Amino acid sequence: MVEGKINEIRGWAAKEPGVKVEPWSYTPRPLGDNDVEIKIECCGICGSDLHTLKQEWSGTKYPVIVGHEIIGKVITKGDKVTHLAEGDLVGVGAQVYACLESSCRVCSRNLDPHCPKKVFTYNTMYADGHQAHGGYAEAVRVDSNYAFKIPAGLDP
Repeated sequence: MVEGKINEIRGWAAKEPGVKVEPWSYTPRPLGDNDVEIKIECCGICGSDLHTLKQEWSGTKYPVIVGHEIIGKVITKGDKVTHLAEGDLVGVGAQVYACLESSCRVCSRNLDPHCPKKVFTYNTMYADGHQAHGGYAEAVRVDSNYAFKIPAGLDP
């Protein structure tokens, strides 16, 4: 297994309902064979970030780092990642994992947003118990299938 380059990720987290965020750090889950570690350059803001921070949709797991409109560079990749290279500029949206197994009733039909094992970019738990955290941080680790290469020459 490949080691990540950033083993304590610093970001801005809410620790209770509201819009106040403060510096906070966490230990990311181990870098998997199909994962990439991304050094974040910028992250947009979405209304869903605010709803989550204020717990308007219920179920917020505090502390939480929101942000699912992420742009950054791949700094480490798992052994099975072939479509991305270190240094590639990528974007990450609202989902960072699904099983993508041919035996999965929904993934086998390209409906991975409905996968029972899906993980959203933040405020969702991985099967191993690690909480997903979003883009208002220095880095993020995601399944490489959810990191989309931004073409050269396109200025994010």
